[in-house]
Amino acid sequence: MLPSELLFSVKRGAQVYPRFLRREQHVWAEQVLRLLGEHRQRTRGELDAALRALEGDSPDYRIVRGFAHLALNAAEFALAIGELEPEALRREVFTRAAERGGYGEAQAREVLEDVAPRYRLEAETLREALYADLPENHLLVALPEFTADQLIDRYNLAQAQGLLYSALYLRLTAHRNVPGEYRRLFQHLKFHGLMYAVEGHLDDGYQIYVDGPASLFKQTRKYGLQMAMFLPALLRVSRWEMEAVLQRDGAEFSYRLDSQSPLKPLQKPPPAYDSLLEETFARRWEKLGTPWTLEREVEIVDLKGTVFVPDFALRHPDGRLVHVEIMGFWHPDYLRRKLEKLRRAAMPDLIVAVSDRLNAGADDFHDVPGPVIFFKGKLEPRQVLAILEPATGISLI
Repeated sequence: MLPSELLFSVKRGAQVYPRFLRREQHVWAEQVLRLLGEHRQRTRGELDAALRALEGDSPDYRIVRGFAHLALNAAEFALAIGELEPEALRREVFTRAAERGGYGEAQAREVLEDVAPRYRLEAETLREALYADLPENHLLVALPEFTADQLIDRYNLAQAQGLLYSALYLRLTAHRNVPGEYRRLFQHLKFHGLMYAVEGHLDDGYQIYVDGPASLFKQTRKYGLQMAMFLPALLRVSRWEMEAVLQRDGAEFSYRLDSQSPLKPLQKPPPAYDSLLEETFARRWEKLGTPWTLEREVEIVDLKGTVFVPDFALRHPDGRLVHVEIMGFWHPDYLRRKLEKLRRAAMPDLIVAVSDRLNAGADDFHDVPGPVIFFKGKLEPRQVLAILEPATGISLI
């Protein structure tokens, strides 16, 4: 992300918006990356001087600095002297100089020539190595792995994130037309330590209220930074809206973004399925020829402090809706947490499919209200269909 001094925003009444790049400003991204390419295996000090020269007296100098900040954070620098330790070298050279006494270039040269052979270095190379650990002396050894267009996307996202530094709370809306992303959305909320509550339903979308520190004790920039770091996860949902309340200069402002903004995800989309077991079940279901349509992770059950997102939903043309949760990962803590969620969710329309690898039996699921089936190897879709449409003609609702 970007430091506050490199952020741009626009106020319109009680509304505040990030200022994204204009088309004519995109050229700076290519020039910054070009300079980095020209300074590979050169010192950071030389690169910094070249970047300052690029700024010149341009009114876009802060944009150049923003591009440089993001690019340098993605680059890699290293000491120019390999495994030598400059601090130890300084200690030895300065101790030797103190023992010899005297000052001046001649005395310094004598000390360097005396110490250098121990490290198989020339005297002048040793002189340079003494301060190789200073940032300006680090060598640029690896360039950022993104293009100018991707750097532009990073810059615009950083501007959008920057406004959230002062966020008091967020209200997010995620629509159900994006299968498979709800669970990851809540994983990111949890990873960044954000408190939230969920309202809404499958058809109209879910309202996710992300609480901020002001409602608890006081605003902290650290919590705002966590909100800002969460924003890229929201870009994975194809239909979303975000409204944030910010506190700036003693006043509150509203900040709105939605999926029509120019922001783009920075990484490739994750796999559609969390496991091969789920993917195989979905592919086999499509070949079954049943009117039940399989949908991926579309229901959110708020458990007050966490959420439960079943793996699949099965929808019938007559309006019936049933959910499926596949348990195939073996770990004692996983089993404990999953069972706790199933009990709290208390969903009678949830089919729980349990792998024999899980080392669990029917007694473990006695207080889970929905049907529980056990399978070996791969989950056969017909096992699930037998519950949906049993021979008796009674269908699960």
